[in-house]
Amino acid sequence: MKTDDTIECIVCGVALDNWVYKDNEVHPIGGLHFRTYGHYGSAIFDPMGTGETLDVAICDLCVMKSLEKRVRGSGKKDLTEHYDMYYNHVVENAKRNEK
Repeated sequence: MKTDDTIECIVCGVALDNWVYKDNEVHPIGGLHFRTYGHYGSAIFDPMGTGETLDVAICDLCVMKSLEKRVRGSGKKDLTEHYDMYYNHVVENAKRNEK
């Protein structure tokens, strides 16, 4: 069963609706979710196999604003080629959610 929750964008702080189907799931609507179990290079979070995690979300608008300089990956090509379409869609969704 789906329950409603929110998670804030780690960049701008906007509250994203988070659809939770099972315990501890993160599905931000209008954003992306990232979960880490720690990382060797981190000076603040590397719990070494304890099962602890951190979940962060970033809204679609912050991704689009950072696309050219800060985003890597094979999916970037599609976002770049169709930037105007995606950006306009994200902005329209943000306006609807403000009401």
